[in-house]
Amino acid sequence: EQLPPSHVGQGARTNPNWLAGFLKNPSLSQTSLNRNGVRSYLQARMPSFNLSDGEIQKLVRFFSAISGETLPFSAPRLDPLSSRELTMARDLFTHQAAPCMQCHATGDLVTDRDPTAPNFLFVPERLKSDWTRRWIVHPEIIRPGTAMPSGLFRQEGGRWVFALADVPSLRNYPGDHAELLVRYMFQYTAQEQRRLGGR
Repeated sequence: EQLPPSHVGQGARTNPNWLAGFLKNPSLSQTSLNRNGVRSYLQARMPSFNLSDGEIQKLVRFFSAISGETLPFSAPRLDPLSSRELTMARDLFTHQAAPCMQCHATGDLVTDRDPTAPNFLFVPERLKSDWTRRWIVHPEIIRPGTAMPSGLFRQEGGRWVFALADVPSLRNYPGDHAELLVRYMFQYTAQEQRRLGGR
């Protein structure tokens, strides 16, 4: 659990613009330069290498190339959540059976005391939405041995539905539950996720 993340698939996973900023300043802070920016719970931290902008861009292109990703990156458009979908996504994200907030940091001082997974607040800038959907559906395929639980969703009628519990607000929803959760994580602000962290 204290090992740094694998570099395998880095280009498929992260937004290249975010990756460039991270390589320049791994603390992701202008004041606390010795902190671990993404995974505050790790004892090991990404060192600052004082790379030039040119060196950073070479690394970003390298990670994209070995993952078969093209540059420049253009984030796909995600349909905005309706008010009903927002309620459903909140209910799913915070459901007692969902492991999201049991492991991930959310920016809330109370719930973030012992995180064991990356901070959700970085999701919109850090990750790619298509990779995130694949990850929450099949983490064991992307990274064998990961602590991220498998089996959160099951296929039903050509879509992924939450498999761990009945979420009343999701009953009769014809859409894909995994996609709903991804749209929620990418479209909602840090303030919204901090509010949910205190629930």
